[in-house]
Amino acid sequence: MIYTDLHTHPILKSFGKNNFNPSSDFNNKANLFHHKKINLWNRFLENIVTITPYRQADLLSAELGETRLIGLSMYAPERDFFIGEFDASSIENWVTDFGQPWINKIKDKNTSYFENLKSQFNFIEALDQTETFIDGKPYKYQIITNGQDVYELRQNTKPNTIYLFYNIEGGHNLFNQVETQQKSSEKIVVDSISFIKSKKPFYFTLAHHFYNQLSGHCISLPKKLQKLRHQKYGSNSNKPEESKLRMQGELVIRELLSQNNGQRVLIDIKHMNPIARNQYYEILDEYKAKGDNIPLLFSHGGANGMDSFESKNINNKKLHNQEIGLYDNEIVRLVKSGGLFGLNLDERVMSSPKALKETKNICFSKRRRFKETSRLIWNNIEQILKVCKTEKINPWESIAIGSDFDGIINPINGFWTLKYLPRLYYYLNKYHLKPYLNDNPEDAFGMSPNNILNKVFSENTIQFMIKHYGTKQAIS
Repeated sequence: MIYTDLHTHPILKSFGKNNFNPSSDFNNKANLFHHKKINLWNRFLENIVTITPYRQADLLSAELGETRLIGLSMYAPERDFFIGEFDASSIENWVTDFGQPWINKIKDKNTSYFENLKSQFNFIEALDQTETFIDGKPYKYQIITNGQDVYELRQNTKPNTIYLFYNIEGGHNLFNQVETQQKSSEKIVVDSISFIKSKKPFYFTLAHHFYNQLSGHCISLPKKLQKLRHQKYGSNSNKPEESKLRMQGELVIRELLSQNNGQRVLIDIKHMNPIARNQYYEILDEYKAKGDNIPLLFSHGGANGMDSFESKNINNKKLHNQEIGLYDNEIVRLVKSGGLFGLNLDERVMSSPKALKETKNICFSKRRRFKETSRLIWNNIEQILKVCKTEKINPWESIAIGSDFDGIINPINGFWTLKYLPRLYYYLNKYHLKPYLNDNPEDAFGMSPNNILNKVFSENTIQFMIKHYGTKQAIS
């Protein structure tokens, strides 16, 4: 089995290094395989100030964790991250590890998000299938662009090769900075999408952290940071005019889903405001009425433990009870559509503050500590199970991993990088899934715990991509 991850950011800590030139030298920080072991100081910073000064999605960690199929999120960081009430100039590179030259470019109003994105594509493609030597062994990454590629790699996975597929995170990537603040012409939108589709990404995340003239978004930053970096406009669900899906956003959706201008690019609903998500569901209903059943994709998130946006009744206080997660009725819709739910590995968005705090009190036993920290992921899986059980539907085809590693997250303790996905598999299996199925055997749907987790960590993503990635489709 090969492990898979729908959503990672291996480029973010490499692109701004070495004067923006990619390097095949493993010791160069501009190399995607560049890797350093996590030390006690790193873990102290992570636990005390929630800063992770180490790489989580470097490709050597992927190799060590047998994670061979990875979603490479292409993303021009928003200027609003670095401009706000608090001047973070002295710590911004320490916090992000983007490299000060790139941060300076991001803060420059004349820097175009779209041009920055194109530069990132050039950076990645310059070393596609180029060997990097680590302890005398050659390693490389290979860009794949459709379901046929996924089918072929599953049949014959090359040794020491990491397979990357593109996704785009945030509609702001279509514009320059000024255009995200005012309505842009339809031609700008269509031309940008034409370029995006030429790169054949698997999916496009329409919203992100800040308003982008396309769609309302969800509050995503920790509370302390919200006071310094304002996400408010476009995120208030009580103000539909601010948080709704705009006409331009609908144009982007239809252009990306079209199969008349290149292969289809799926829409990822992560970060979209519930008002906008509901509008998107209406668009999908329209397609479905015409015989085109487009699945829902939620690439990297959790369940929010509330029954619906309309009522907001909280039925699971162990989860992150915020709009950025999926409501129970949305989970049902996703599973019924044949969609995919990527489980995030950011402890802040996968649990309530109380549930997270309880995992911090176990100091001495690694086994006990990782049993409890893995419970944060299990709580989300159990919520999906509970909701689908009520509807008498099988959720096991629809759950996957979408870690968001290196997306400025605070990873769950014990499962810090791609290297540790096999460890997460082990703890979920032994301490959560097996005991649960012993008490609820009907929820296995005739499968063993190992078969279920093989689906979650590998086969569901592979099968979903074979079926839905581009115009070329393969039969498994």
